[in-house]
Amino acid sequence: MRIVSKIKSLVIRPGARPRKVAFGIFRNMLLELDLSHDMQLCLGLWERETYACVKKAAARCKWAVDVGAGRGELCVFLVKRSSAKRIVAVEPKISEAEFIKRNLGLNGEQDNPKVEILNKFVGCSQDQDSVSLDALSMGSKEPGFVKIDVDGAEMDVLKSGEEILRKGSVDILLETHSAELETASLEFLAKLGYQTKVIPNAWWRIVLPERRPIPHNRWLWATNISGQ
Repeated sequence: MRIVSKIKSLVIRPGARPRKVAFGIFRNMLLELDLSHDMQLCLGLWERETYACVKKAAARCKWAVDVGAGRGELCVFLVKRSSAKRIVAVEPKISEAEFIKRNLGLNGEQDNPKVEILNKFVGCSQDQDSVSLDALSMGSKEPGFVKIDVDGAEMDVLKSGEEILRKGSVDILLETHSAELETASLEFLAKLGYQTKVIPNAWWRIVLPERRPIPHNRWLWATNISGQ
């Protein structure tokens, strides 16, 4: 793998610039990518294990919340390829939120009124830098989709949305960052009436790892069967 990395560093110039995604669910979307870091995203391999769930949620959601939206590739996907009427991208890092705006602009969606970008954390805190899922007032009468990628604050996010998650018909895609957090999240969602499953990392990650810095990192999928 070191040899591959060295070859890539010689061939690929570092620096983010607009590029068209070649494969996967983001295929043909223009995103600002640095191929020295984002090659898997460009080739449709980054978090590919989640793609089937994302497509399933996008096909039926009428609203969506992307918690920890990063650079906004999922936000752009939902704008372009889902029936969601309201999309909230929550990203506390201002630099990442600017990426979201640029990526929306690259795809002609910079002024789309159904997209809202919040520079906040999501959780139970009452401070001005935070917002709860419930406070977003997404409504429980129509099916929704919540993606959560918050590097260890999974339970705080889930607890902040207990009302909408309990009452609504919601699909959840949650990245977990420890075995303990995964177990706690599964138990919490099961108590709210969710059918849950862990999305295992693909076998080929042995050859093409995502090089995450922690030993436990994978996704779980949950559907509120009691709210449907």
